[in-house]
Amino acid sequence: MTLGAGFRYLMSSVARNDAASRTSDPLTAYHSAQGTPPGRFLGNGLAGLDGGRGVRSGAVVTEENLWRMLGMLQDPMTGEQLGRSPGAAVRRCSEPDEHSSKWGRNSKTVAGFDLTFSAPKSVSVAWALAGPDMRGSIRRAHEEALQFVIRYAEREVFSTRTGRGGVVSQDVLGVVAAAFEHWDSRAGDPQLHTHVVILNRVQAASDGAWRTLDSKALFRAAVGLSELYNGVLADLLTADLRVGWEPQRRRRSAEPKWELAGVPATVQRKFSQRSDQIEQAKERLVSAFAAANGRQPTVTEVLKLRQQATLDSRPDKHVTSLAELVSGWRQRAVPDVGVEQQAWVNGLAGRNEQPLLTAGDLAGEILADTADRVLDNVAARRSTFTRPNLFAEALRQIAGVRFATPRERVVVADKVTRLAAERAVRLSPEDVDLELLPETLRRSDGTSRLRPRDAVKYSSRPIVEAEQRLLEAGRSVHGPAVDERVVAAAVGRALPGGEVLSSEQAAAVTSVATSGRRLDVLVGPAGTGKSTTMGGVRAVWEAAFGRGSVVGLAPSAAAAEVLADAVGIPTENTTKWLVELARLPDKRDRLAELTRRLRAASPSLRARALRQEAHRLADDLARFTPRPGQLLIVDEASMAGTLELDQITTAALSVGAKILLVGDWAQLSPVAAGGAFKLLATDRDAPPELHDVRRFRHEWERTASLKLRAGRPTAVEDYVRHGRVVGGDRSAILDDLFEAWRADRAAGRTTLMTAIDAQTVRELNSRARAHRVALGEVAVTGVALADGVTIGVGDVVVTRLNQRDLSSGAPGNEGAEWVKNGDQWVVTKIHPDGALHVRRPRGGRVATLPAAYVRDHVELGYATTAHRAQGRTVDTAHAYVTTSTSREPLYVMATRGREANHLYVDVITDPDPATAHQDPEPTSPEAVLRTVLARSSSDLSATETRVLEEEAAASTTRLQSEGAAVIEARRMERGARLVRAPNEESASARRLSGRGLFRADDVGRGCAN
Repeated sequence: MTLGAGFRYLMSSVARNDAASRTSDPLTAYHSAQGTPPGRFLGNGLAGLDGGRGVRSGAVVTEENLWRMLGMLQDPMTGEQLGRSPGAAVRRCSEPDEHSSKWGRNSKTVAGFDLTFSAPKSVSVAWALAGPDMRGSIRRAHEEALQFVIRYAEREVFSTRTGRGGVVSQDVLGVVAAAFEHWDSRAGDPQLHTHVVILNRVQAASDGAWRTLDSKALFRAAVGLSELYNGVLADLLTADLRVGWEPQRRRRSAEPKWELAGVPATVQRKFSQRSDQIEQAKERLVSAFAAANGRQPTVTEVLKLRQQATLDSRPDKHVTSLAELVSGWRQRAVPDVGVEQQAWVNGLAGRNEQPLLTAGDLAGEILADTADRVLDNVAARRSTFTRPNLFAEALRQIAGVRFATPRERVVVADKVTRLAAERAVRLSPEDVDLELLPETLRRSDGTSRLRPRDAVKYSSRPIVEAEQRLLEAGRSVHGPAVDERVVAAAVGRALPGGEVLSSEQAAAVTSVATSGRRLDVLVGPAGTGKSTTMGGVRAVWEAAFGRGSVVGLAPSAAAAEVLADAVGIPTENTTKWLVELARLPDKRDRLAELTRRLRAASPSLRARALRQEAHRLADDLARFTPRPGQLLIVDEASMAGTLELDQITTAALSVGAKILLVGDWAQLSPVAAGGAFKLLATDRDAPPELHDVRRFRHEWERTASLKLRAGRPTAVEDYVRHGRVVGGDRSAILDDLFEAWRADRAAGRTTLMTAIDAQTVRELNSRARAHRVALGEVAVTGVALADGVTIGVGDVVVTRLNQRDLSSGAPGNEGAEWVKNGDQWVVTKIHPDGALHVRRPRGGRVATLPAAYVRDHVELGYATTAHRAQGRTVDTAHAYVTTSTSREPLYVMATRGREANHLYVDVITDPDPATAHQDPEPTSPEAVLRTVLARSSSDLSATETRVLEEEAAASTTRLQSEGAAVIEARRMERGARLVRAPNEESASARRLSGRGLFRADDVGRGCAN
């Protein structure tokens, strides 16, 4: 929350009404007061406020208190400056700059951090429909859980930094925080949550001075704190009400979410769809406008219609009492829960059948097994990680266990985390000679304060060993190669599709074919013709090693299909290839058995079936068995996991085959632990690389796209100058984006809407469907998906799960293909049971998707995420960009269109729209894009991370700062001894104090003045 701007949306929570004060019953006041409850102070740091007199925890936060905290970084009681004055930053907060007239203030000074504690949806639904007593119990558990987490964070997370360059990490006496309770989501659904605003000023435990929070430590711990809140809340509710809990599957995650037993997912979805209802209401208003005016509304008119739809859908939240909100929620719940809703909620109690455990109830073997799962799960997603990553995963692993107290949960999670860290590989240099450090530079657990808390980087042994094997393979030049004369003859001819290699592409083909490297790479930015180059590699390789000597792999089935079409080689996705590779020994044994049986078999139907099975096994063995001289091309290799690449490379190299990894390390990383492609590409001085961007129609965009790839801020100016950037609030720019997509589609262009988050993609898809329904292109009714979205005949949909037993083919099933994750379809028929008859937009292939598959694995396909967009090419692309976007997704989304790529920048991004209540202060779209370009989300390999950690630890600047901190700590220790010494030394101490070398009242605090 930036200085002077981040507090405004909380002002509605400051006590201003008289209704609450006119009754002696706090429960009645809680339900009848207009608006939400007033903010309350909390945190151990309150003791240092008001001139040392302190502030009572739970005291009401006034508007003046809030302004002093978040507007001026002052003591909320006295107005005294806390720590260093923000100075010029405060003036910038009130003085206009070049963007202020249009985009608002741009102060960069951080005044505080908003930690939002939001109850699971099932808990919020139960709270909303419960009677007063049950609602009070749920609310108390929520408050106790968040306060427990804040106290834990004060001990284990919150810190500040002192010394030159902030080299010394210091514990704090506590935090100054204000908690603001809210009852509903931004869309008006029941959502019990509390915003805990942490002031960006804390007192260091070493000397009591006010300093800024170490925000990096807070960000590292944020996920773990969220998981801890969920677990503690569940423990408290179970202990009080004996409610049960059950895991529910997430649509886009393998991690289950734990919800109250007895609250069906359908009821939870009922109270999670208001945003869709608002969107549908807006589309109805748009249709009515078009019918009345004979034209479609302009962008400005659409925005006004959206605002009208929002207002029509629910009352102004700031003038609504909880009683009025509950009344509305009860009416909405009647079709699903009935009218006896309090009794229904009361029935949720008493369902727990698990014992409430303590840390001592769990044997060491159980903890060790859990630690292994924690390490395996974290390492599967990350090449490198820190203790907070392990802690968060430990909490996920024990989420289904009920503990007697919150403290027992923390004890178990800490034990599991420690065991997992001991099994991991430390990448950060070890702290040596800790016993030589001054006592004030050592924590109570013996670790050095010269290293930030929980900043040690780790990896897993399988990842580290896999990277080493890949590096060795990439450096080996004893693999198969093609004679230079054969290469020269092949690259001079046109490819089977008629393409002719450019000089740059021919050079890359020559390098790959003649290098002799057992593991090679080909790097190419978006639009540089990697597919054509791979076609050249295939032609050269087959000229030397024969037809069929090149096979293709890709991280996804859809990418494998693209590779097969572009290069004309048999392809498979990497996961399937590895599974089939593991099955080869069993298949060889089975084929040998069938061969023996067929030798003695007489002609019969049984013998015919055995012969068909033998043919299938022989085909599989030929397809999935690597052989000498074979070339395996792995396309989109930056999105392949490190362990996958290692397994593929090991299998290929064991028989004398060659691996070629093709991709762009500046694009998206894999979901699994990655970073290997960049590691291999940068391990060589001059890897084969393409630079000539060919995709874009406009010359300026070719250069600008490379600037985006490199993260150069000047790229922003290029896109702005050519009218490719639109800035505004989320609603406005999504309207702009959709209108542009609609116009392109009407003009016959292939066009794509992209975003980084699934919620925005879902919203854009809903808009597109509503628009097509209004035009009569899509049926109004249809089949409901798991997320509540309806699809009808005419809709464009995408399948999200590989299903090999579902085949698609042209009429007559010629050239059948199986249904893949990422395939696009048009719905042509809906069967009574909910199954879909679909066809490909191009090629006419058809398939029937069963109802169960449709419900869980089909989505609308008008918009897509950046990950699914990588590898696609269209005429125009429209990308939604926020401050939470990073460079790699931006680069992918901004390079899909041949004719134009437009960026729609949310200048007032809210990171948590469900529990936010007013848009934050806007900035400029240029500033947002520069922030995005400066943030990389690319995976770093363990090997690269180890090198960076060692370089940082040995840097001259750091060593000088650490040395200065040690000298200062020794000086303070000596001063302390002199002050405490007998008579003859005390005079010397007073003389030193008089010279200003140290102050007597600082002695014993253990830190320099």
